[in-house]
Amino acid sequence: MHDSFAKAWRIAHRLALALPLLASLAACAPAPAPDAAQAAAPADAEWQEPKLCRPDSALLVPQSAPDCVFGRPDLKTLDPEQWARLKVEYERQCYQRAERAVRERLRQLQLAARCEGATILR
Repeated sequence: MHDSFAKAWRIAHRLALALPLLASLAACAPAPAPDAAQAAAPADAEWQEPKLCRPDSALLVPQSAPDCVFGRPDLKTLDPEQWARLKVEYERQCYQRAERAVRERLRQLQLAARCEGATILR
């Protein structure tokens, strides 16, 4: 039992010394040259299939105006001034969300146009 443990310890010790040495030698080895067929294939594929960056068709459909009118009847339990402030605050937040959505849509369209322009220049 003691002899097999000592033998396993020696093997592990030798491996611990040899592995870093082998790793450093492998890092110095030159990379194999690619075959001519493999090197030519990506260039041919790139020439035949240019990348087109078209925007999503949903982005090209005209957007409807936001429906931000608060359609609930006046509450009798609230002060009329407080009710008016709540109504205006709701409509303000609604229009802000709609503006954020329009700006995001514009950003996506601009990115697609920029990508398409870069593809044409190639």
